[in-house]
Amino acid sequence: MKSVILDSGPVITLALNNLLWLLESVKEKYKMNFYITEPVKKEIVDNPLTTKKFKFEALQVLNLIDKGIIELIDDTKIIEKTESLLDLADNCYKARTKPLKLVHFAEMSVISAALLYKADAIMIDERTTRYFLERPNKLRNVLSHKLHTKVEINNRTLSELRKQTKGVKIIRSAEFVMVAFEKGLIDKFLLDIPDSRKTLIEGLLWGLKLSGCAISTKDLEKVLGLELKAKKWQ
Repeated sequence: MKSVILDSGPVITLALNNLLWLLESVKEKYKMNFYITEPVKKEIVDNPLTTKKFKFEALQVLNLIDKGIIELIDDTKIIEKTESLLDLADNCYKARTKPLKLVHFAEMSVISAALLYKADAIMIDERTTRYFLERPNKLRNVLSHKLHTKVEINNRTLSELRKQTKGVKIIRSAEFVMVAFEKGLIDKFLLDIPDSRKTLIEGLLWGLKLSGCAISTKDLEKVLGLELKAKKWQ
């Protein structure tokens, strides 16, 4: 994997967990390129710079952009493609006869950029967007439960959306961090304490989960179980 388009969520999650430095480490060691679109930059840099609460996180991201660790893609074709895909997405689900607008413009711009630039993957933490492309029926069930009403799918529109976005690979910040963990990039936090690896991986995954990465407790425990089974705690 050599090119990844980043959504706002994973960047924010990494920043909140003091893990943005991993992007630079991975880029230097594995020659992986990270990109963001202009709408994503607006969400994680431009808008936060006008606030008090998230200004420092925005400066950290801007620093990575200035250093070329994160590259900005500013292309009018992405905006055009985003508008087209978003129009489809906004008409895939409805409740009480009203269309449900579930995907944000910036998220869809990430998918559009991946399609136009043939990126190897996109990094999105938001569950709704991933379910849209990977598990649409599961998303309908989740929405029905959340909204306490029947949610219907426009199968023709959904089929067209999935056809146009076919081949887009989605990863979460959790997968990215776990690969970095397995590659030894986070070993500096393995301290001389009992079950150091287990403690570290629990801290990483729970930190990501509680900062916005949509990883279920079941999936989290599964990862921990696999690590235990592989006897990697020594």
